[in-house]
Amino acid sequence: MSLRYLVLLLITLPAFAAPRVSSLWDTVLPCPQSRPLHRPIRRVLDEDSLHRFDVLKIEPHLQFNFTQHTLQGYTEIILRADEISLTQIDFRFTHSLVIDSVWSNDNVSATYTANGLDSLQILLTPALAVGDTMRVGIAYHGNPAEVDNWGGFRWGSADSWRPQIAFSMGDGLNLEPPPANYNWIPSHADPTDKVLWEAWFRVPQSYAVSSGGLRLDTIPHGDNTVTWHYRLDQPVSTYLLFVAVSEYMIMTQRESGPLIENFVYPSRQTQAVTHFSNVPAVLDGYANLFGPYPFDRFGYAMVHMSGDMEHATCVSHKDDAVQANNSWDWLLFHELSHEWWGDWVTCGDWRDLWLNEGFATYCEALGKEILYGYDDYMNYVVTDLFPAGRGANDSYSIYDPDNYWGATVYEKGACVMHMLRQILGDTAFFQAWREYGQEHAFGHAVTPQWQAKLEQHYGSSLDWFFQPWVYGTRYPQYRMTYTLDSTASFMIEQTQPTATLFRMPIDIRVVYPDDTVEFTVWNEAVRSQSFRDTLNRGVPLSVTLDPYFKILKSAAYFLDSDFRIENVPQHFILTGIYPNPFNSAAIVAFDLPRMSAVRLRVFDLLGREVASRNLGAFSAGKHTAVWDGGQASSGVYLFRVETENESRIAKAILMK
Repeated sequence: MSLRYLVLLLITLPAFAAPRVSSLWDTVLPCPQSRPLHRPIRRVLDEDSLHRFDVLKIEPHLQFNFTQHTLQGYTEIILRADEISLTQIDFRFTHSLVIDSVWSNDNVSATYTANGLDSLQILLTPALAVGDTMRVGIAYHGNPAEVDNWGGFRWGSADSWRPQIAFSMGDGLNLEPPPANYNWIPSHADPTDKVLWEAWFRVPQSYAVSSGGLRLDTIPHGDNTVTWHYRLDQPVSTYLLFVAVSEYMIMTQRESGPLIENFVYPSRQTQAVTHFSNVPAVLDGYANLFGPYPFDRFGYAMVHMSGDMEHATCVSHKDDAVQANNSWDWLLFHELSHEWWGDWVTCGDWRDLWLNEGFATYCEALGKEILYGYDDYMNYVVTDLFPAGRGANDSYSIYDPDNYWGATVYEKGACVMHMLRQILGDTAFFQAWREYGQEHAFGHAVTPQWQAKLEQHYGSSLDWFFQPWVYGTRYPQYRMTYTLDSTASFMIEQTQPTATLFRMPIDIRVVYPDDTVEFTVWNEAVRSQSFRDTLNRGVPLSVTLDPYFKILKSAAYFLDSDFRIENVPQHFILTGIYPNPFNSAAIVAFDLPRMSAVRLRVFDLLGREVASRNLGAFSAGKHTAVWDGGQASSGVYLFRVETENESRIAKAILMK
């Protein structure tokens, strides 16, 4: 084969003039179940190895000294023994704070030790019985040591337009596991143990406080201090708890449904009006997509950081982003969506962090769609998400990544969400997403649960998608070779230099002098696959792979005047069912001599139809479909493959 190079296209921006076509993806063909990938579990610090209890509520009573950069007070924790009777309670708590005393308000005496770095053990006498609850208090004071360059409690000095500030960030970028609140409240790192929160913070009277939940009251004292009282009535993971204290002005955007208020520096009040202006509309749009906003309040608090953190009910927001324009909308929308995906439903394991961050990054594009329509959504996907997804580290997967905080989890995870939306179609995709939220509300979930929910609406296994995209690495790098003569022959190759190959439905657009044809082919998880248009429409003027930008990919196009597809089937044949006998999944192989719409029907020996599925349109060539007989009984079944004018039948044995 001699090739004549025509043009290399990595990606081009869509014109978006044509209406969106989703019907090509509404009848995609399920893939044979692939062998799961077995990846080694990364060893992580588990300070909760003795965490055999359920924390029900955390109640800090703290006062802040801005001159000495210290805090003092106490935190009470209500917990229940839910696995074994307890003689000891283990918390993570910074060694930089001095513990003054420990007590219990119940019929249990409590003492403590601090064996190990940043470790606190509460000793109980007598043991707390399984099912019983208790309240334990820890009094402490000091200057919390910073745990890394991002997470935990920290102080910020006044400079230029910034006032003095004290605030916490729930996650640490360099911690394993990430939760960082242990440097100011006794806590633990398990994202699945969700807690209620009620807090009292005493600060100078010129300062304002934001924290989790609704503000119940402010209590003035005679020494020019004020106590701010907050309560969060919805359970959240401990890394989502926070406090922010500064000379804030409180900017209210909405009084209810929910309350939206932002804590802004006095020097940025004017800029904040424009900066936050699109938030209420996007919050309402997310509520329409995902279900009602899950908390009683939302807003942002400006903090002196280089990024944001999605604390429950109030995002800690990088202060230099507050400008008199909407250029940071993507960040505002990302963090807003975390109130659903991260706070309402939390990843059940840090290896599944993409369920928080990939979802929220995808919601950046959804925010654009809510405000401006689908064309702006697609523009954001193509110009922001796809380039970052292609540039992500290709040495590890989205699940259990080597780096939690990079483009693999964020942008590539968002691209996975975009592709799933295209595969299922809007109705099924967003219905699945809403149900996923409702079923795990104020709880936690892991990747197999998200996949299972999608499969309920897709109608069959999505293993063919999740295995390469979520558990595998890289993305497909397509090379399409085609001819400019009336044979209209095409070959798609996957050239990515890894063992991961992708099975995907791909839209193809062929422009002829008098016609434009669009059809979908299943590109198998193989290095090369050939097909042709057998209707002899003439010489194609152009060929485009994935014209609607549904797939994270690169694409190269080559012209070959000598290229032909050999051995195109001359007849419609059902070539076999395999394996035979089969256990649950049967692969149905068939040949098509021309492009045809195909339907698969399955009958038992009594002639009763047990399954029927429109498989969609296929080009001329060799193809496979899958029937999942997991719900059927053992026995002999007849498989009937139908086109518009013909049908073929073969039988196979289901043996469980």
